[in-house]
Amino acid sequence: MLSEKAAHIVSAVVSFPVISIAEVVFLSIIEALSPSLILVLFALHVVAPFAPPLIYSKVLKKGDIFVSKREDRIPLFIPGLLAYLAAAVFFKWKGYMVVAGLELVSFVSTFILFIVSFKWKISIHMASLTLPISYFTLIGYPQALIFSLLVPLLGWARVKVKAHTPLQVLAGSIVGILASLTIFVT
Repeated sequence: MLSEKAAHIVSAVVSFPVISIAEVVFLSIIEALSPSLILVLFALHVVAPFAPPLIYSKVLKKGDIFVSKREDRIPLFIPGLLAYLAAAVFFKWKGYMVVAGLELVSFVSTFILFIVSFKWKISIHMASLTLPISYFTLIGYPQALIFSLLVPLLGWARVKVKAHTPLQVLAGSIVGILASLTIFVT
């Protein structure tokens, strides 16, 4: 019982919105973004992708915040996809290539998750965690690897709360890593 409670806490804390906010803070520091650019980044990287599941669960009361039902996830991906693409174009245009790169990687990862979700449930939690670890490590911030310690913990939590199978957790992890690698290979 205690381990299930701990798993729920881990799932809530190491989740897409929390990770996305941390990404915005880190990018704001390393790119020395102005307050107005931080606001744009926050709106496109955190609010736009997270608002649909929040409305789905809290306003429409159709399910939980994690959108556990695979078939309900599909339309909720669209605002995030559009926001990541808009952010990638905007920040590239403004000359902030590290931000633009993360937004492009986020778009690729989200698009893969979107396609997979038509047929199978995959762990968005795991992709959301492994993506920034991979991306920031690849662009020269090996300190990001310390967060790799959270990967098995989050994987355990997602299986423990019966949100995913071990294979769905592994697949989500791989998507986050491969999306980052794909951008650097091309």
